[in-house]
Amino acid sequence: MRAYFDHCRSTFVDPRVLEEMRPWWTEKYWSPAPFTYTGTTVAEAVEESQMAFAKLIKGKPEEVHFAPSHTVANNIAIQGPLSTGTDELPHVVTTAVEHGTIMDTVRHMEKLGLMRVTYVPVDKNGVVDLDALREAITPQTSLVSLATVNYMVGAIQPVDQISSIVRERNPRAVLHFDITWSLGRTLDHSFAPLADIVTASVERIHGPKGLTMLWVRKGVNVKGPIYGSQAYSRVVPGALDVPAIVGARKALELMLDDLPGKIQHMKRLRDRLIKETMDAVPETLLNGPEGDLRSPSNVCLTFRYIEGESVQMYLDMEDITVDTGSACANPFLEANHTLLAMYGDYERAHGAIRLSLSWASTDEEVSKFVEVIPDIVAKLRKISPLAPKEYKER
Repeated sequence: MRAYFDHCRSTFVDPRVLEEMRPWWTEKYWSPAPFTYTGTTVAEAVEESQMAFAKLIKGKPEEVHFAPSHTVANNIAIQGPLSTGTDELPHVVTTAVEHGTIMDTVRHMEKLGLMRVTYVPVDKNGVVDLDALREAITPQTSLVSLATVNYMVGAIQPVDQISSIVRERNPRAVLHFDITWSLGRTLDHSFAPLADIVTASVERIHGPKGLTMLWVRKGVNVKGPIYGSQAYSRVVPGALDVPAIVGARKALELMLDDLPGKIQHMKRLRDRLIKETMDAVPETLLNGPEGDLRSPSNVCLTFRYIEGESVQMYLDMEDITVDTGSACANPFLEANHTLLAMYGDYERAHGAIRLSLSWASTDEEVSKFVEVIPDIVAKLRKISPLAPKEYKER
């Protein structure tokens, strides 16, 4: 049995979702269109998914669009509202701890000289500094973009306060929330009343790969950066992936079934992982917040004196999958920017591993991890040039 703790990146597609999708590949393979049975059948299926996501976030169905990937959705959310038609350089505000779908986009646009970006700092829990956010937003700010739950340390952001600050400081600024890591991890998903654009990848809730909801409030002008046929959406050009859209609705339905129970299950496993690992392995640091400030699905730990990549590799040999903040695991040899922004400690970021859960995670997986991690850390500390002498003599 492989213990899989990387649900932040991807989850398996629930078999019930797959069965819901199957006929739309083989039998109802049509495109949505008016006036025909085939076209209206597909259009109604798409509308049902729009209604389901609109109900979730408290928006309007006609404001819901579907993008082929999380990356595409966030690029549209960030670049789309910035076509001002003036020579003034757009000013974008984000945080220093965002996922690459936001961070890499704004960094690239900034490098090309297409926007000015302010990166708001966070505290030691990974929560946005509200005073710094207030100061960063000016009358010239075009867009504020951030995730409602941090992907690396699970910090739950104070979205009500963030929205109030943005509206107070500049009511014309577009506010974008990426709620991907809130889906199924918080009880309240009512983000539409707080924002102008909302994105959410269903890949993290045992839904079809890639598909991402993109909600845009009516009246928010979004143009590009992708161009093509707008037969189905003025925001996301191109043909619709109908099977995935149907599957997304089913995944959402399954997620909402006893959501409080799912959250409680993940919390219990999360707390087991944190407590039993920290009890068993000396000098283990918890990265991010404790308790209710933390996503129920997130555990991020640093084992001092060793590399997270080495821990990841040794765990993989035990059939356990985790993620790491190690620079060596990054193709650009950069330590995780979220942990660096929080702690300013390269060693802490370099030694971090992240375990992310879903409601399908089990006690057996947790037990397997807790059983092997003390020996792995002890073995790596014994050969580490950074470890104190006491660990080399054990």
